[in-house]
Amino acid sequence: MPDDPLRQRQAAVYNRARRRLSWADSAASLVVLVGIVHWADRLGGWGCVVALAIVLPLISLPFGYAGEVLSRRNGLSRQTTGGWLADQAKARAIGLVLGGLIALGLLGVGRLWPTWWPLPAWGGAMVVSVALSVLFPVLLLPLFMKSEPLSAGPMADSLWETVHESGVPVKEMRLLHMGEKTSAANAMVAGLGPTLRVYVGDTIAEGEDAEEGLTDTRLVLAHELGHHAHGDVWRLLGITALTLAAGMAGAWLAVRELSPDGPGHLTSLPSLALGLTLGSALVSPLAAAYSRALERRADAYAVDVTGQGERYAVTFERLVDQNLMELQPPWLWHTLTASHPMPAERIATARARAQ
Repeated sequence: MPDDPLRQRQAAVYNRARRRLSWADSAASLVVLVGIVHWADRLGGWGCVVALAIVLPLISLPFGYAGEVLSRRNGLSRQTTGGWLADQAKARAIGLVLGGLIALGLLGVGRLWPTWWPLPAWGGAMVVSVALSVLFPVLLLPLFMKSEPLSAGPMADSLWETVHESGVPVKEMRLLHMGEKTSAANAMVAGLGPTLRVYVGDTIAEGEDAEEGLTDTRLVLAHELGHHAHGDVWRLLGITALTLAAGMAGAWLAVRELSPDGPGHLTSLPSLALGLTLGSALVSPLAAAYSRALERRADAYAVDVTGQGERYAVTFERLVDQNLMELQPPWLWHTLTASHPMPAERIATARARAQ
């Protein structure tokens, strides 16, 4: 019997440190954002832009780097500091471009409809969300991680057999080269419409013999097929619509009460960002709960399609160890933030379903 089954003592220490970093990052960013809102009149329009576009992201950078160092020390991250900084630079550049275009749109609707601006702003935000969902696999993901069509061979044959057995109309499966940056394993459904693809990480079968690795990969793929079969991408867009609606309501209230010059002015952007953040945060636990429900259904689909509930549980236990997850994270944190059920629950449910 291992001294630390599934590395749970190490996982508890690691994840507790990550939670503390996350809370500290959020608190520091919120304090700075409140300060920018308070000083918006003195900062002026372009001062507000600089504070939001440059100062605020820099506040989060040390916390992000501390998280990267923590991940590296625990054997999860394989990136060098230079590689991590390069990814951060790309992410910040994309954020500046997208943020700038979104800000221009918000300023425009604020000028045209000073009273009802949140309604067209919400509609525009949904258009952007859909566009990003479509473009993510073909434009954004390749900037950070390489992938390739699953090459012919025993694994491809087995995975395509799983797809055909499920009856899900998958057009493309790709191997995601996660191993270049992390030892963690994952898979996902990404894209929308013509760009919808299933990605399988190359780390899922890492360290296993060929037969076991193939079985684990098939089971993880079956879970992703469950999302595909149930149209979960569209369901999550619906939740995004509700979250954005709450965020826009918060933004409208904050701009009305806190902005020195009202909607449509550069000085309104800090209060808009604050209201959007707080409004979205209020409903984010509901979105997380709905996401957990979708994950439970995808787990059930994987077990039913493969008929391997016990093996699914064993596979998930291995992923818990590999990804350094806690079987039972703190209840409050999990309830407020987690997009997936507790690993202990998923393992127990798979075993129960197999009986």
